[in-house]
Amino acid sequence: MRMLLKISWLNLWRNRQRSIVMIIAVMVGLWGGIFAASFMFGLLDQRFKSSIEQQVSHLQIHHPEFLKDYNVKYYIERFDELYKNLSEDDDVIAFSGRTKVNGMLRTATLTTGVNIMGINPEMEANTTSLNKNIVEGDYPDDSFRNPVLIGKSLADKVKAQIGSRIVLTFQDSERELAAASFRVSGIYQTAATGWDEMHVFVLQDELNELLGYEKIVNEVGILTDDHEKSDAFAERYKDRYPELEIRTWSEISPELAYMQEMASMMYVIILTIILMALAFGLLNTMLMAVIERIKELGMLMAIGMNKKRIFIMILLETTFLTLTGAFLGMIVGYFSVAFLGKNGIDLTAVGAESLSEYGFDPIIYPVLEPYVFVVITILVILTAVFTSIFPALKALRLKPAEAVQAE
Repeated sequence: MRMLLKISWLNLWRNRQRSIVMIIAVMVGLWGGIFAASFMFGLLDQRFKSSIEQQVSHLQIHHPEFLKDYNVKYYIERFDELYKNLSEDDDVIAFSGRTKVNGMLRTATLTTGVNIMGINPEMEANTTSLNKNIVEGDYPDDSFRNPVLIGKSLADKVKAQIGSRIVLTFQDSERELAAASFRVSGIYQTAATGWDEMHVFVLQDELNELLGYEKIVNEVGILTDDHEKSDAFAERYKDRYPELEIRTWSEISPELAYMQEMASMMYVIILTIILMALAFGLLNTMLMAVIERIKELGMLMAIGMNKKRIFIMILLETTFLTLTGAFLGMIVGYFSVAFLGKNGIDLTAVGAESLSEYGFDPIIYPVLEPYVFVVITILVILTAVFTSIFPALKALRLKPAEAVQAE
């Protein structure tokens, strides 16, 4: 077998130019597949992280009727108990209780509908890192009365800036219209401009006072140490709080779960298409190699080399050719992903606004899990095996007497 391996490797370089061209083709093809997959995974991973960390969280808890009516009177009655349990839960990294109400935002130039979020600044910062998204001004605190934090897209829309006065109008606990004046203390910007345009943040205590409640929490956003624990976490708390609606990130935002499921499938499809294209090139190369060596193969058969060894020899030649190109492609792909994963790909010049409309950051950081290279190796070997079958069968059909006399 060792001799067969050596002969197969040497045969590969008998036509050096053709072999090098094929190796480069395999290398470039696999590098393209790796780059495309890493870019796609990076794009989806960034979308997932920004949505989870900035908007959805891993889980959300509501009063069931609040999700139907979005009425502030449907609040979490046992919040103090829930607060204690979440604070003591080792799976919880952070959580934030929010007061939520629909309302209108009015400035001197425009009136528009918004979702008003009453927050505890410290808890919200730990849960969604909202404080890290401030692009102008300061994160709201108790240093001055009635601060409001608005998104950059909303600020541009209503022509507001730091210190601008805005009026928020909404229904209080008696369904009477309440209005209050706020000052813009900060402007934030996330990857999703649509979200920024619809959400404003005020201090929870001040909003509760305006609503006519001493303390009210309509929503609790929870961040766990692993998003894969969300389902088990939800089941555990549903048993404790059957009166509440506890939803995981995949239930809140099913498109995120769909994108996660589709990512691996799309990667396999992309790689399969590339390998199919390369298979035709390999098939052509190996057929040419067999045709050029008809006389030689006939002589090997004539002196006693059985058909099994002929088949294995051609299989090994195809495998060596494919794996050499694949190895180089994976090396180039690995270093490309490592470099771009650190420095990112800036798409600002080619459609930053369009990307942000769908919640994508304009700077993409390609990422690829180690298992991908295992998958590539398996698929490459399978491609080599299937590609070598037809040239090998052609060689096996040769008749030694006729092959020896071939010109």
